[in-house]
Amino acid sequence: MDKKIRDILAKGLGEGYVGRSVKGLVDRAGHTLETSDYQGPEGKYHDEWAAHQNGGGQELVETPDGKKATRVYAGGSLHEEELIKIGLTGKDVIRKLVFFVNQLGEKTRLDTDAESTEGNWSYSYKILKSVQEIPVDVAEEEIKYKGNLVFIHFHINSPVR
Repeated sequence: MDKKIRDILAKGLGEGYVGRSVKGLVDRAGHTLETSDYQGPEGKYHDEWAAHQNGGGQELVETPDGKKATRVYAGGSLHEEELIKIGLTGKDVIRKLVFFVNQLGEKTRLDTDAESTEGNWSYSYKILKSVQEIPVDVAEEEIKYKGNLVFIHFHINSPVR
């Protein structure tokens, strides 16, 4: 993956969903989606998603030199009733997701594996398939609490040509 694409994806996510950028709503084919945007020296970033407990979205980026890429993602967390059984809430899981994504920054949701732990929590991001000739990467992101899977997302990263 191009370094400039890596930089704007990481910066946009850090400033967007998990950060301080402007968030809003957009209508997409009759569906209301949440959005976040970032624009800075790294380029332009836009994210749209439909998810609370489960769902997905798409990020689009463009570097200052005009290179474009997309990252799509889907998944979510256990149902609230199942989380309560192990002493958690959906908000606990999302807070921990934000923590790990902020902690790992450019080391996750791109084209390399990443892992982290904090107390009873563990995070992993694994590349499942990388096709250099196309190019496209497919990855799995998991959060576990006391060994129990509480969150999973699948990601697909691809340049836009």
